[in-house]
Amino acid sequence: MPTHSSHSVFRAALVALALLAAPWLARPAAAQSGAPCDPAAACFNVNISQATTLGDFYLDGVFIVGGVNSVHLTTTPGVPHTVEVRNLQDPTVPGYGVLLVYPDQSFTQQLNPGVTWRAYFYPRTQYIRGTLQYTCLPYGWAAADQVACRVTIDGVPMPDLAPGAGASYTLDPGARAVHTDLVGAQANNWNTTARDDAPTITAGRTTWLTAAFTHKGVFKVSLLPAGLVGDIYLDGNFIVAQSAAVDLFTASGTVHTLEARNIQDPAAGARYRWAAASTTASVYAGGTRYVYLRPTKIWLQGSLSVLCSLSRKAAADDAACQVILNGTEIGRVAAGARGVFSLGLGTHSLTMAVVGASAGKWNGPVSTSVTIVGGGTTYYTGRFSLTPTTVTTPPNVAPVANSGFEFGGQVAGFDRPDLMRYAGMLWVKRQVRWSPGATADAGLINDAHAKGFKILLSVLGSPDDIRGGANYADYARFVGDLARFGADGIEVWNEMNIDREWPAGEIDPAKYTELLRQAYTSIKGANPGTLVISGAPAPTGAEGAFGRARVWNDNTFIAGMAAAGAANYLDCVGVHYNEGILSPTRSSGDPRDPYYTRYYSGMVSTYFNAFGGARKLCFTELGYLTPEGYGPLPGSFGWAANTTLANQAQWLAEAVSLARGSTTVRLIIIFNVDLTQYGDDPQAGFAMLRPGGGCPACEALHNLTGGR
Repeated sequence: MPTHSSHSVFRAALVALALLAAPWLARPAAAQSGAPCDPAAACFNVNISQATTLGDFYLDGVFIVGGVNSVHLTTTPGVPHTVEVRNLQDPTVPGYGVLLVYPDQSFTQQLNPGVTWRAYFYPRTQYIRGTLQYTCLPYGWAAADQVACRVTIDGVPMPDLAPGAGASYTLDPGARAVHTDLVGAQANNWNTTARDDAPTITAGRTTWLTAAFTHKGVFKVSLLPAGLVGDIYLDGNFIVAQSAAVDLFTASGTVHTLEARNIQDPAAGARYRWAAASTTASVYAGGTRYVYLRPTKIWLQGSLSVLCSLSRKAAADDAACQVILNGTEIGRVAAGARGVFSLGLGTHSLTMAVVGASAGKWNGPVSTSVTIVGGGTTYYTGRFSLTPTTVTTPPNVAPVANSGFEFGGQVAGFDRPDLMRYAGMLWVKRQVRWSPGATADAGLINDAHAKGFKILLSVLGSPDDIRGGANYADYARFVGDLARFGADGIEVWNEMNIDREWPAGEIDPAKYTELLRQAYTSIKGANPGTLVISGAPAPTGAEGAFGRARVWNDNTFIAGMAAAGAANYLDCVGVHYNEGILSPTRSSGDPRDPYYTRYYSGMVSTYFNAFGGARKLCFTELGYLTPEGYGPLPGSFGWAANTTLANQAQWLAEAVSLARGSTTVRLIIIFNVDLTQYGDDPQAGFAMLRPGGGCPACEALHNLTGGR
């Protein structure tokens, strides 16, 4: 076995001790015998492990060489020596000297004579600063926006950053003051334009900071209707003058007040103006909210439409209508023409007179009061008859005799003729609908006659079918056929003074009288014994509220019929009375108002006197509404809530008694006998026949008439 010399053992021990004493960054190589070192000296071959790293080398505190990667040192053996590398530099490492450094290193080693010690310094990274990774983020920015982040760190300005861009800043450790201003032409489109942040920087680490700005919301404000312009305000602050629309960037998440003032409308003239409009609204960050400002129209004027109606004016006649308002002439209207005048609101005194060389041929003037409603049209027809008035009666046709009162009832199914006979009724009323080209049918007539009743047919149609005077002749043909089949009475149309039954804008007693004339001539030509009853107007006083385009008061409509010569084309004047809540013997005391349509006597005197007593009256609808047995009435019929079945029975009997004892009423048709609808139009509440089969009105009428 080989033996080891004491020198070898001693040298191995020294190597071991050196390894234990060396710093962890300096890794000595194993000693090599025969190294090129002076036998009387000790040698060190020292390297920095990274070839790109340079340093200053020291031996026992004495500078040897600077800015090199390796060094060979020769020194005294047998004593400890300290080898150092200072001021390490490596330009190839990003951020070296700014973000990080390599600290100085050293080791101490004692060598025997002639020994070369190989050692390496391994640079250790020491971070002296950290990184701030900054992002500019104005939410909602668009490519066309001129906006940027202007960054200041610890008071030092940095280059501006575009939206969405980022930058890295190397900073000393600790809390840093970062201020950001949002700059650019569109910067104010964001809720705030500045922010302060205090990120804490840690050496060797990256701190992230996103400078976020929330976009303001956008109000897209428009004035409606189109054509209006106004001064726009936001939260009381003036924004823009006389604009129809504007986009407003405003703080999100807050309720704002938007206003339009001083609103102008080129089309308004002096007829109306617009009130200021305002609303409140909020908008989400980056959101869009459409806001419509709808000002209220304040009417300053309405319209008066007058028709100049000169009976039988010849083309050679020099005559027109003079229109006088409140004592002052406001214009003239040609015969047969209509004039429209803009007037202030309220009630005015209107007079129309015939002027011109031929004016003496007509009567007049005519006067009335007209109420002008803002934005509405009030209609009036100045009707002038020749003086003296010539009455023309259709040849060989005389009115049906008006002697003898009779009464009956309107039915739906006509399946209780026994009760009607028990009550003393002789007539039954049925409704028939006409349309252009329709064929008349004798079925209802034959059914009534077979049951021992006279029949009144109320013949009506759609307003659109007679618009502009169309199809009058076809309607006349139809009712003539019904007369030929044996109809005992025909009511020509129904409630033609309201736009539910007659074309809106064409409601006119003269136009209705023309339909009546054609129907009368056709009926009498087919059956002179058929009773012709004019259509009963709806009892109403609403023309002031809605205008004559939609409704005429029934008294003015009846007067217009009389002036148009309707008495020549009817046997009996049709009347509707169905809004009473008092006995027909009463002529006052209605809690609603004193209007004449509330009272049976008011209806009789108004209609009878309109024709100067020349024709009797036929009530084609007369009834009293009661909710008893059905439940509450709909709101528009609430006026009858307190009427009982006993009231209904008593008042129907009293009405029949008054009529048969008078010289003015020819016929009463009770509305109704057996209708069952009870909804928005509670027709069943008028019915004599009640749920369960009872008929108190039948008993009351039987006690009066004795039945038949």
